Amino acid sequence: VARQNVWPILKRQALYSLILTDKGMREPHWHPETAELGYVHAGKGRMSILSPSGAVDTYTMEAGDIYFIPKAYPHHIENLGDTDLHILIFFDQPMPQDIGFTGSVKSFSNEVLGAVFHSSPAFFEKLPLYYEDLFIVNKVNPNS
Repeated sequence: VARQNVWPILKRQALYSLILTDKGMREPHWHPETAELGYVHAGKGRMSILSPSGAVDTYTMEAGDIYFIPKAYPHHIENLGDTDLHILIFFDQPMPQDIGFTGSVKSFSNEVLGAVFHSSPAFFEKLPLYYEDLFIVNKVNPNS
């Protein structure tokens, strides 16, 4: 990790190295004030990005690919291979922040969630409460 609290000289950028095992997935999240540029160093993965228009772009990534995510676009990354997916991630802020799905969903009442998802509020009572994002989670979807 190279960000301002580690390297104070960084004023306008940060760099992360993300490694996802063959069972790993970066939970859905967004960076409210930070654009993201990524370089796939090794492995194969899939990314989905939600734009403000409601369109979802889903694509596979392989070693040598580069991607860009504008500020505040929700997205997730998952490993599709049977080896590690290694991505170098560059941000345009010295201390990038993100909001993850698990940390945010229970900030709304069960009644609000029920109304939005056309479900009983009781269904959402069963959801666990996370006080911080899970960051990396085990994927349960198939590799294809």
